[in-house]
Amino acid sequence: MKISIIGGTGYVGLITGLGLAVHDHDVICMDGDSRKLNKLNNGELPIFEESLPELLKEATDRNKVVFTNNIKTAVRESDIIMIAVGTPESKNGDTDMSQLILALKLVAGFMNNYKTIVIKSTVPVGTCAMARMIIKDNLNHPMIPFDVVSNPEFLREGNAVRDFLKPDRIVVGVDTPESEGVMKELYSTFDAPLIFTDTRSSEMVKYACNAYLATRISFINEISEISEKVNADIHAILQGMKLDKRIGSHYLNPGPGFGGPCLAKDLKSLINFAGKANADLPLLKAVLERNGLQIKSITDYIMSELKDVGSKKIAVLGLSFKAGTNDTRNSPAIHLLEKLADTKTTIHVYDPVVKNLEEPLHSRVTFPENIEDTIKDADCLIVMTEWPEFKELELKAVYNMMKTPLIVDTRNIFAPDKAHNLGFQYKGIGIADSLYKNIDVPLKNII
Repeated sequence: MKISIIGGTGYVGLITGLGLAVHDHDVICMDGDSRKLNKLNNGELPIFEESLPELLKEATDRNKVVFTNNIKTAVRESDIIMIAVGTPESKNGDTDMSQLILALKLVAGFMNNYKTIVIKSTVPVGTCAMARMIIKDNLNHPMIPFDVVSNPEFLREGNAVRDFLKPDRIVVGVDTPESEGVMKELYSTFDAPLIFTDTRSSEMVKYACNAYLATRISFINEISEISEKVNADIHAILQGMKLDKRIGSHYLNPGPGFGGPCLAKDLKSLINFAGKANADLPLLKAVLERNGLQIKSITDYIMSELKDVGSKKIAVLGLSFKAGTNDTRNSPAIHLLEKLADTKTTIHVYDPVVKNLEEPLHSRVTFPENIEDTIKDADCLIVMTEWPEFKELELKAVYNMMKTPLIVDTRNIFAPDKAHNLGFQYKGIGIADSLYKNIDVPLKNII
């Protein structure tokens, strides 16, 4: 089939376009960002994502993908037009729909025959209905037929290529038999359950999934806090939880809180449009609040342990919000640095793929070329991202390099007993110091 991706150099648009191209569709990735287009036309990628270089090479070797800024050609030469533009959070927590609305108007103006308009962007419930009205109002020829379809993405950064090529399921919201037939043909070569719903239910599926995943993260972080207070070990607790088939193991690791471009944004959007529908969501509001407490708790601990923080050197490992991507949007590491930047402490940062930050934060930190220079003479080592090379660090060597042996391991990548035996003061998430110092917590302090 002939497909155009509007917003085709962005994270979702690019992976979707290349993924469809290797499934033998003819794809036009259309975008207005000339810098990204030039990179892609030269065989370079504008983003870091595991397995994406191989996907780009396969799609271009097959001559199945074109990168262009010509929206007229993209619309007129396609049967399916997928819109994957950004829908960022606005200042009041609503979803900023300006890019989507502009894309719909431009597409409508160039339509010359029947088109299936597929919305990949994460949008509030009811957006497909709004899109139909926008397209109808902006058609140059009022009698041109079209359908609007909801097809939410479920891509995990760091695993997005695999998620697209081998999805758990494909959710499609349609309102006509014609559009259902088109989407069945589009995904006919994918080995995954194809779930058809109405457009409103499809739009809601994305929010429901992200809200649930965020809830699991906030839940286990709350259990971790309790565990520290009552002298319990979150590692042992998780062993007992994850083997329960009703619970499972995904999104159940304690850490610095959820980050990235989706979970917090989508939670706020869901809470906002639910409020407009006269629905209150106290649980999801609490999930957001709990997440905000996580970085504050970590920062408070660092400040209390370092005392005269202005004269100290802090080493931070990891800037991306998770391993496998260079995305720092809403990264817990960035939130931590913003709080530390208000002090006079010296901050050295190392991340294997992120080498720059936006100002004014960039000028406030130092970027050594390697982990060793980052850690050397540090008074505190903070692990913020679970990159594999951090897990492979030899703790004895780290101990010898540091000025003060204090580790704040927000990803629990190190063995606490080994760290304590080497002489570190080790702070994990959900791991009480007293477990490794033979300190009993009096019963009267618990019950």
